[in-house]
Amino acid sequence: MFIKNTYLLFIFAFSYFISIQVWAQTPPKIAASGNQAYCPLSSIHIVETFNLTSGNEPVTVIFIQISIGYNKATDKLEYTGTNPNIKDEIFNTLEGKLELKWGGSGTPNDAEFIDAVKKVVFKSSAINPLKDKIFSITVDKKNYLPKTQHYYEYISAPDITWTEARDAAAALPPYYGVLDPYLATIIYAEEAQICGEQAPGEGWIGGSDNAVEGTWKWVTGPEAGMVFWNGLANGSSPSGVYSNWANGEPNDWPNPNITKEENYAHIYETGKWNDYPNFNTSITGYIVEYGGMPGNQPLDLAKETKIYIPKITSPIAPAPICGSGTATLSATSNTGFVIWFDALSGGNRLGPPGDTYTTPSPISTTTSYYALASSDGICETGERTPVIATVNPLPIIQSAIEFKNCDEDGTADGFTDFNLNEATSIVTNNDANLTVTYHLTASDANTGSGANPINPMPFNNATANTVYARVENSFGCFSVSTVKLSVSSTVLPANFNYELAACDIDGNADGFYTFDLAQASTVFINQLPAGQPLSVYYFRTLDDAQLEQNEIQPANYTNETKDSQILYVRIENENDGNCFGIGPFLTLTVQQIPQFEVIPSATVCLNLPPITLQTLNPQGIYSYEWTNANGTIISQNSSAEVAEAGIYTVIATSVLNCESFPKTVTVTASDITTISMDIITVVDDSDNNSIAVNKANLGIGDYEFALDSQFGPFQDEPYFEHLSLGIHTLYVNDKNSCGVAVLDIAILGFPKFFTPNGDGQNDTWKIHGNDTNNIQISAIYVYDRFGKLVADVDLTGDGWDGFYNSERLPSADYWYLVKFLDQFGDYREKQGHFSLIRR
Repeated sequence: MFIKNTYLLFIFAFSYFISIQVWAQTPPKIAASGNQAYCPLSSIHIVETFNLTSGNEPVTVIFIQISIGYNKATDKLEYTGTNPNIKDEIFNTLEGKLELKWGGSGTPNDAEFIDAVKKVVFKSSAINPLKDKIFSITVDKKNYLPKTQHYYEYISAPDITWTEARDAAAALPPYYGVLDPYLATIIYAEEAQICGEQAPGEGWIGGSDNAVEGTWKWVTGPEAGMVFWNGLANGSSPSGVYSNWANGEPNDWPNPNITKEENYAHIYETGKWNDYPNFNTSITGYIVEYGGMPGNQPLDLAKETKIYIPKITSPIAPAPICGSGTATLSATSNTGFVIWFDALSGGNRLGPPGDTYTTPSPISTTTSYYALASSDGICETGERTPVIATVNPLPIIQSAIEFKNCDEDGTADGFTDFNLNEATSIVTNNDANLTVTYHLTASDANTGSGANPINPMPFNNATANTVYARVENSFGCFSVSTVKLSVSSTVLPANFNYELAACDIDGNADGFYTFDLAQASTVFINQLPAGQPLSVYYFRTLDDAQLEQNEIQPANYTNETKDSQILYVRIENENDGNCFGIGPFLTLTVQQIPQFEVIPSATVCLNLPPITLQTLNPQGIYSYEWTNANGTIISQNSSAEVAEAGIYTVIATSVLNCESFPKTVTVTASDITTISMDIITVVDDSDNNSIAVNKANLGIGDYEFALDSQFGPFQDEPYFEHLSLGIHTLYVNDKNSCGVAVLDIAILGFPKFFTPNGDGQNDTWKIHGNDTNNIQISAIYVYDRFGKLVADVDLTGDGWDGFYNSERLPSADYWYLVKFLDQFGDYREKQGHFSLIRR
């Protein structure tokens, strides 16, 4: 810090001393002029006039700089004089600056400097320089920018902080005691170039967001307080304000919360800006700007001159040519001299310099010509600008045709209505991209965009037998065809008529049918002499046929009036349109197909005689044909007998030989069932006695079931429960009326008690439900509680009466054993006990 403070103290003291010296000086004055066009690859003097007047002290050095438009890679200044008193330093390619110094032994002489400046030339190695060049001429090494009339210098000061640079710049003496210094502010792109690209190192400039983070302001010079950026790299400048941040800057790197915030602006050698903390070791100095502060007046110790690059400012292509013709090209330049060539490079020079060039002979293809802005009408170096003479093609047409029509308007006078639009495809060779209008005179057809077009439909040849078709393409180019109108007599007999008939078999018997009219075309052509390329066209009305409008496409045409329609036919030669007849030559007839009904489904009982299928409600007298599923004819009457299931088809045919749509009858088979105990499941001697039928084995019918009543009610479910003991009768009915099957089923039961008291109820113990031939009991044994056999019950009697060897047994529980074959043929034994109750 001591070293830096000492350095600043030295700068301030030195600046104070210099300011005293400079303040008393009278500055020199420079006058210069020059605004010249540059011939690329040549050398040109940077001034046209120049004058120098020294002040208190003679001028010892003059600096000439390319201050605007400088290109380091191609541009150069060079002193071409030979005065031994003037020494030119090597051209500084970094700053674009040439230094002329007094090198003689005597007193520096303004006249010799004036002569030397006049002998400084600019040259560029660029074939097509892009930018105009502005030269600043000054007596000081500071860089002068004509746009601002300010002076700029880079001061080397490694490791200086931004605040130190700001203070050091402000402490410098005013330039020649007139222009105040400050840390540079950059508000133009030209300033960025001269402070960055044309300065020897990167350094601080006068921008900062230290006061308000993210709000960048110029804090020095006349722009102090001006906001030039808001935010980080993704921020923006206020409208109309210049900024030139490097990519990704400002970024306040690495962290806005650390002590060393990047709040100060510096400029790279590229002219781009970056944000740094107040101290940064990569800073090598700072940029000082002089001028623009309140009260500062411009000095005359620097002047500017200019050379400008010749450019074509307005190339104008000629109007497109149709077919062929001469073309006049035009272009203007910023030099007043235009030279024309036939190639982008090399090639031939065309005629003398001028703003226009006219081709000496007609051209028939699109051709590019090239205009060069010349500095003097002699220089042929530079960028050539293409000017294209466009030649568009003419439409390809038939130049003359004969268009014919039939005289079918009711008056045989040779005049009839034409639809000229029908001639368009012939004239244009079927090019649908061309536009055609018709005119009564060739003059109208050739005038401008076509004068007095006529209505092409209807046009009667009584008005004119010749018309003119103007055919125009998308380029606006046109050709004219002569169309001769001719009327021919009808060849086909006027009363000729052909009937195209069809049965109404399109699925909707409504009197409408879709015809292929082309089937009739051969009939009409065969009525005419052979060997001619004839075509047949169909129309709804005579007017349409005469004017060839609203043509009916022959394929898939449905008649538009029910049952019958007459169409107008036009027959003409394909090549020349010669008409061979127009008239109501075609009648379309739709014949009704037979209409009748059938009952679409029926059932045949295989156990009963065959059934008869009938046709119903016929709408006419028809013949019939019945076939089975194999296509075998089974009847040719209105009815047919069938004895088995299947799909049967009947077709009716009318007296006009129109067939009906096929109608089908689906016959299903049914049958009375054969029922046996094999398909019966019986649950007996239980709390819920039941009978169930296995439907899978009943047969092909649709069956319903009832129990103990042949009249029902019947049910679809083959299951009955909570049945009483004894014999039950099962009825199985075929719903298709094929019959009822009957089966007796026993519900076997063993009583829990009996009361042998002679009251006629439960006086004996016997088995219920065995009174059927389906159950065969072989033995019934009764035991007392000690296992003693007390009864071998008579199988043919009324049961056990409670006696053993003629002795009445007491009330008690007794056990039984029953052996039997059940109704399913299975051997079973049943054991249990019951109570003998005496009262």
